[in-house]
Amino acid sequence: MRFLKNRHLILAMFVAPTLAVIAYFGVDYVVSEKPRSALPGQSYKLAAKSNCRYQSGTCTLKNGDIEVTIRAQRVAEEQIELTLSSEMPIQQAIISYVADGVASEPASLTAATPEKDTWYATLKLAQPEQSILRLALKISDSMYYVETTAIFVDYITTFSQDGFTN
Repeated sequence: MRFLKNRHLILAMFVAPTLAVIAYFGVDYVVSEKPRSALPGQSYKLAAKSNCRYQSGTCTLKNGDIEVTIRAQRVAEEQIELTLSSEMPIQQAIISYVADGVASEPASLTAATPEKDTWYATLKLAQPEQSILRLALKISDSMYYVETTAIFVDYITTFSQDGFTN
């Protein structure tokens, strides 16, 4: 226990963790990417959140302050109605899908509200588990795009959907 009487060692035990924390935040500040505003005319990729990978009935897409939710509802055996909702107005929305390696023709979505924050389309999608959705949106004169699996289309759970709200 003689080493505890050494004042240099005791001082080093206080200074080293403090310097480590300062270095951690300092490196993060210097190296991290600075957020930038979307530039008109540029295109940006949307990230598909985890609910897009499961049979959840919804898919959330995000990039910065842009967040778009796709809700799917089966209209018929091979027809699905997709509803896009966003907090920001969408100027234009185009969707297509790839099923069995064959890409469909792009289809324009229709605005459901005058504010253009909700859009809808009906697709003929036989096997959503093996299909890929491609979506392109024009928001604030910038293009946002995503390619995600369509497995989220069917809502499957062990619980009944009655009594749950979206």
